[in-house]
Amino acid sequence: MAEQVAALAPRARTVTDGHGIFPGVRVHTVGHAEYVITGGGRRLIAFGDAVHSPIQIDHPDWSSAFDHDPALTAYHRHRHRLVAELAEPGTIGFDVHFADVVFGHVQQDGADPAWRPVDA
Repeated sequence: MAEQVAALAPRARTVTDGHGIFPGVRVHTVGHAEYVITGGGRRLIAFGDAVHSPIQIDHPDWSSAFDHDPALTAYHRHRHRLVAELAEPGTIGFDVHFADVVFGHVQQDGADPAWRPVDA
């Protein structure tokens, strides 16, 4: 593995939290990469491994088996922040782990947040 990493190093660029990849695209890092794409007054957040199931939108404190440290409170705080951002107007979320509804947004369902598909 070290050999492959060394071979790719001259062609790779590391990014830090909040780094702009190109105009309108920023990366956020909290144990995983999350991309925020903005344009035309709207925003798409591709949040990947921050959440593995839509039920974690409803219950951001719930960890998945893939969380490297389920007790890590910063990761839970991050999920709470992400859910709040996904509830903001003009914001769409994308997560490949959500097999049947990969594009959606958060709506308040009573007192709790809920993942809802984007209307076509």
